[in-house]
Amino acid sequence: MKKTIILLALIISIISCKKENEMNIEATITGLKKGTVYLQKIQDSSLINLDSIVINGNDTFTLSTIVDAPELFYIYVDKVDGTEYNDRVTFFGEKGKIKLNTHLNKINSKVIITGSKNHRIYTEYQNSLKNINTQLGVANIEFIQAQLKNDQEAIVRLDKKISKLMRSKYLRAIQFALNHKRTSVAAFIGAREIPEANVKYLDSIYNGLSKKAKNTIYGIELATLIKAIK
Repeated sequence: MKKTIILLALIISIISCKKENEMNIEATITGLKKGTVYLQKIQDSSLINLDSIVINGNDTFTLSTIVDAPELFYIYVDKVDGTEYNDRVTFFGEKGKIKLNTHLNKINSKVIITGSKNHRIYTEYQNSLKNINTQLGVANIEFIQAQLKNDQEAIVRLDKKISKLMRSKYLRAIQFALNHKRTSVAAFIGAREIPEANVKYLDSIYNGLSKKAKNTIYGIELATLIKAIK
């Protein structure tokens, strides 16, 4: 009898722990009539499915998974139209309830995500780089065109421009991470966005992280990166 009670208590404890660490996404994709929606993340360099739902007439649905620590997740809408990249939403997930609203024809540009503090910070980070990323996109296209034309003068000029923009992007990313140094997003920036930055900046970012942020997948990656450089 005693063993049964202990086993029951253990099962209840495990279920309770899972609920506490669960991320529930309440999503509406206006215009989506048929298809399959997947909740995904990258694990060991591979994109894996965590949850999925088949849509047949109802554009409001729920997806869920267990979240040990905040990290990047993806909502992928398979409309069987071959436009995989355009049908994926990237967001910084965390435990708790998250609401996602968007439109089928403008999934990325019109998405509104609430309920995740880390996603709000991640969005601020993305917005801070928007202008530089636009300039880099244009410069890279022009660089490729110059190479096709074998225009050496343009190649040299654009190469310098791209290098300057990349330096600006790195500096802006470093500053953002330092301004939000206790967060999981700062750990993500250091480990995934600017791994080639000077180790003194990576060190500063890591040392400013909260204990929780250091224990995220990005915090551990950043610590490993710094150790390898040193």
